Amino acid sequence: MKGKRGKKFFMQEEWDVVEILKKVRHDSLNHIQIVKGYLALEKIDKAKEALDHWTDRLRKESALSGLKGAKLPVLLLTYPYRQWPVRLEYELIGDGKSLRIEEERLAEWLENFLRKLNRSASWERENVLTLEMHFREKDTYFSFLFSGSLNDPSFLKEIEQATEEPLYIDHAEDGRNRFSFELRWNENGKGKE
Repeated sequence: MKGKRGKKFFMQEEWDVVEILKKVRHDSLNHIQIVKGYLALEKIDKAKEALDHWTDRLRKESALSGLKGAKLPVLLLTYPYRQWPVRLEYELIGDGKSLRIEEERLAEWLENFLRKLNRSASWERENVLTLEMHFREKDTYFSFLFSGSLNDPSFLKEIEQATEEPLYIDHAEDGRNRFSFELRWNENGKGKE
């Protein structure tokens, strides 16, 4: 997306290591309290389900922190600790070490996309963005699926128009209260292959 290079990423604004650790510790204590509550009520299945959910989240965070570069993992790992109307779910498919695009440019695009999406999303409805990061040796792309309510019906068109080479939007589908697309990149910078 068009924007100034070299500015701070919005997820990193004025955050230091201590602040991040406080938020992570608080989040961890919340998960422990939920499990303890289910155990106190003798709802073992619910406690196991909560632990499985937490374990799955930690597994995803671990895979994300193994990506080449730092900006993309920081952007996605700190996202849940901000107040946004859109909940982000993500999955890494394949080996993230095969990321073959300038990671900073990709993180900048994603930062701008998330900022615009959250500005356009309604607080009055549940909004979920699912991001699948597909890492393959010859075909690496990000798949986005949004379900919720947007105040701007032309949101996806604006995103498509603002996306610059070597990044491009493919397989875009826009419907009522949902949209999906793939973010791909052309390594030789000559447009869609």
